[in-house]
Amino acid sequence: MRAKITSAAGEGSGDVSVLPALVEQAKRILPEGRMATLAYDMAADDGDTHKLLAKEKIKPLIQIRNLWKDQTEMMLPGHDGNSNVVYDEAGTLHCYNLISDPPVRQKMAYMGHEKNRGTLKYRCPARHGGWDCPSDKRCNGESCYGKTVRVKSDLDLRRFPPIPRATMEFERRYKGRTAVERVNGRVKVYWGADDGNVTGTARFHAHLGSILLVHASMALWLAGQPRYEGKSLSPTRLSPIARKLARPAPR
Repeated sequence: MRAKITSAAGEGSGDVSVLPALVEQAKRILPEGRMATLAYDMAADDGDTHKLLAKEKIKPLIQIRNLWKDQTEMMLPGHDGNSNVVYDEAGTLHCYNLISDPPVRQKMAYMGHEKNRGTLKYRCPARHGGWDCPSDKRCNGESCYGKTVRVKSDLDLRRFPPIPRATMEFERRYKGRTAVERVNGRVKVYWGADDGNVTGTARFHAHLGSILLVHASMALWLAGQPRYEGKSLSPTRLSPIARKLARPAPR
């Protein structure tokens, strides 16, 4: 099983300098090779951050900052005016149906990260989705599979990470960061960890430890409760491993 590191730090210029320390701390805690992804807000969308994560073989889950001013798309290097493939600021590839008037832009189908090649593979959206495109003959010719485009991540580590932003996998994994923010909000506001009423490091650590213990216990209890009249009170469920751990030990 691979691990994911999720941070809910707020945006700020200091986040970029904090992130290397966060990675080093996680490396000390986790076994070697366990850290698979790192989720952070767009404050960490920095070239040095992506170089660091690429060096550590960690897949970034970081929203991109909007830096483009007057343009909305660009051509890939090596593609001339005859190409119909472009990418937007987030690194999402699109192809144009140049037969229609006016030309129609379609999002290309993402086919996965080719680790050995260090590339992201995209395919003709019409062939992948099984629909007719007026530009099919122009783009695909006699190919049964359809047009494919490979983009090297090294071309721009910020824009072309191993898990592209406009994919379901990115959205699913990135939700872990927002979940951490919600938990932090409950701990600080609902449980009062941010009230400032507890003084002293030892007392504060004990206070926070008690809060986390009660918080986890209530979550475990609620997840194990039966659903009312067949309707879910919450989408929370115990995982198969958690259910086995919750069973009383045999005497």
